[in-house]
Amino acid sequence: MFESIKDIFRRRRIHRMASDIPTTFVPLAEISSVNVVVDVEEPGFDLLKEDILAWGRQTGIKINIFFFDFRKLGKEELLLTSIQTTLLRRELDWIGTPDLAKVAPLIEDKSDLFISLVENGDFPIDFLSKCAKARFKIGRYAYEGNIFNIVISGSPTADLRSDAREIFSKITEFLGKIQ
Repeated sequence: MFESIKDIFRRRRIHRMASDIPTTFVPLAEISSVNVVVDVEEPGFDLLKEDILAWGRQTGIKINIFFFDFRKLGKEELLLTSIQTTLLRRELDWIGTPDLAKVAPLIEDKSDLFISLVENGDFPIDFLSKCAKARFKIGRYAYEGNIFNIVISGSPTADLRSDAREIFSKITEFLGKIQ
């Protein structure tokens, strides 16, 4: 019962804040800024972060990386990423909406490309993906409403969480082929 009430409020929140910018395929030559969302629980996320930044340097594209860190940290544990670009579990409201002041740089930025490398159907990433004001969207999970222009997932026989770097490599390869 409580979940169905949360779902009603979630749909209303998304309806009110969803991006109205039409999305389409954008050639790499026309991309000047990219917002990428990464889960810090992704195996090898440090290497993935370096791959993303290296691709940005190589192509001359401005890259903004935002992180999801929903781990339960002990008192002695530290964040692995910057607090300004990391969304924590405690920064979600009762229905799972991220703190709007915290995610404003992501959802208000009219970037050319939005890439979600988070492979789950949780509401916070669904919300960010639907509200991001990008012209072209790529993701790893097919949310209701087909918000991504492209959905790239791993092999059905492999552990999907273990190949985010390979998926990012495939995304960049595909972007190079768009004319």
